[in-house]
Amino acid sequence: MTAQSSFAQKFTDQVLGTIREHDMIAPGHSVLIGVSGGPDSMALVKVLTGLKKDLDIRIGLAHLNHMLRGSHALADEAFVREFAREHNLDLVVETKNVAEFAKKQQLCIEEAGRNVRYDFFTRVACEKGFHRIALGHHRDDNIEQVLMNLVRGTGPLGLRGIPPVRQEKFIRPLIRMPRADILAFLDEINQEYRIDESNDDTSYLRNRIRHCLIPFLETEFNPDIKAGIERLSGIIGQEDDLLDQMARTALDKATTGRQKDQIDLSIPAIKKLDRALGARVIRAALLSVKQNLRRISHTHIRDILYFAGKKGESGKSLDLPGQIRVYKQRDILRIKKEETALRTLGRHLKTRRFKMKKRTKTPGYKAHDQN
Repeated sequence: MTAQSSFAQKFTDQVLGTIREHDMIAPGHSVLIGVSGGPDSMALVKVLTGLKKDLDIRIGLAHLNHMLRGSHALADEAFVREFAREHNLDLVVETKNVAEFAKKQQLCIEEAGRNVRYDFFTRVACEKGFHRIALGHHRDDNIEQVLMNLVRGTGPLGLRGIPPVRQEKFIRPLIRMPRADILAFLDEINQEYRIDESNDDTSYLRNRIRHCLIPFLETEFNPDIKAGIERLSGIIGQEDDLLDQMARTALDKATTGRQKDQIDLSIPAIKKLDRALGARVIRAALLSVKQNLRRISHTHIRDILYFAGKKGESGKSLDLPGQIRVYKQRDILRIKKEETALRTLGRHLKTRRFKMKKRTKTPGYKAHDQN
């Protein structure tokens, strides 16, 4: 960078600091960057290409056309293609009818789009040999995510927001950078970008958080509310990591058997745990079998603990989203991902489903002091 681009140099240095702080990239890594053509992803590409020699990495781009914005989406795709050509960067482009996918999967457009994007990026990374997938989420995205989770009702996992690194594969080098700094960086280096007009559509929860709730909180309660939420996110993240480590240790001790798409847990070992830790152990077990926790709620985990602790339920089962069935045989709780749909499977099994009744407390599961 030249002396005339001091802000751009500072911006790049801060991103480099985030990369090193979280060990996002190692020398020799290949990094796939998800590029929409918007300011966030374009800033990410420019920073990483500028740091390519220093970091000793190979870079490639991936762009998904969601088919949601007609000619605007086609223009975004053309913009990314031209950028990749001018900068001699490898690019993979795919088109997916997200609206149709959402309808088939009975998902909202936002969740469907996210699922399709992550599946696309993961597949391309695997096929092309990329070690990391870099995404353009930034500080404001994280703050909005925390507030979104809060208004929906969340636990610590939701309050920690967007992690800088997920599954040791997805990295977010811009996660500490405000949106305003990203725009200033692009302006200083004269890099064009595309604007998604749907970001102003307040029918989406995220946009209502961004355009309505945050300005209201800044005006009426705390002008520095974003910094406060970012601190909260960081503190919760550190504590959540510690509790997850404790849960993994407890899970190893409680596990009596493990196969593909299946894990067996000792019910007596689970019942000895503090309620909060027991819930995390069940969540960790579900994650190991299901590979994600989509559509798994606090209620599902609470119901599994109730099922495990209730007397006389041996031989019965409990069904969860994602073709997950939880079996109970005496002192063993088996969590299994079935290969066929549970409704189909149910016609071939004598196992009765465990039906939960409405209740205000979780009986049959006793909390123990861990002194």
